[in-house]
Amino acid sequence: MTPPSPARRTVLGIAPQQRSDAWAGLKAIAPLMPGSVLFGMAFGALIRVAGIDPWVGSYASVSVVAGASQIAIVEAVRSNAPAVIAVLTALVINARFALYSAALAPVFASFPRRWKLGLAHLMTDQAAVISLEHADRYPDPVRRRWFIVGGALPFVIVWVMGSVAGIVLGPVIPDAWQIGFIVPLMFLAVLVPGLHDAPGVVAVAVSTLVVVLAKDLPWGLNVLAGALAGIAVGSFVPSRSRDDASGTAASDGRVPDDGLAHDAGAGE
Repeated sequence: MTPPSPARRTVLGIAPQQRSDAWAGLKAIAPLMPGSVLFGMAFGALIRVAGIDPWVGSYASVSVVAGASQIAIVEAVRSNAPAVIAVLTALVINARFALYSAALAPVFASFPRRWKLGLAHLMTDQAAVISLEHADRYPDPVRRRWFIVGGALPFVIVWVMGSVAGIVLGPVIPDAWQIGFIVPLMFLAVLVPGLHDAPGVVAVAVSTLVVVLAKDLPWGLNVLAGALAGIAVGSFVPSRSRDDASGTAASDGRVPDDGLAHDAGAGE
């Protein structure tokens, strides 16, 4: 029997097709990785400023994997805010993951439980967006989950590496960058990848503006105020619905886009 070629051998139980799909996931998310590194460095620098044990900060990046809420909690701790303020701020900021969960449920539905739990822990804003955008290209659930892990896992790894680098380099970063710049930046870093309509743009703009203008509020309440203000204002901004788009297309004599591919090459 002819032995398999080296390129097609299974490595650590991972078949060539699975490696290929994981590599595709890595390439899809790679353009967003520099932002993850910088965001991690910002969090690490803030850990040093707040006087938190570096090991605790590093462990948080691995166990929590939610940079925006981590920064908000550290800022609240630094401001001597009551624990309830810190927790409430983190919950408000992370509420978006409930929406991600609902959107990703059909994508993860056919995965084994261990994969669902593992990938859920690795889900960041960027990984969720990539997973949703490419899900239809991988109807095979095995290939789909390897694509997702190929994007989500390396993204978390570079986030952790950035956090550790920020903790180590924290003392050489100016205070103005650590506090005045990092906290408003987290809204842009977290929300910009999901901007697809007017409500999202308005929510980010309002959140960032309120965080900056309310920076003198005690206990880091400007972060909570910014998150709530962005959600409130964004909810009142009308969004162009699919029905509106279909109606416009029909009035122009064009066939409405039903979201399906109608030619042989559309799904490539």
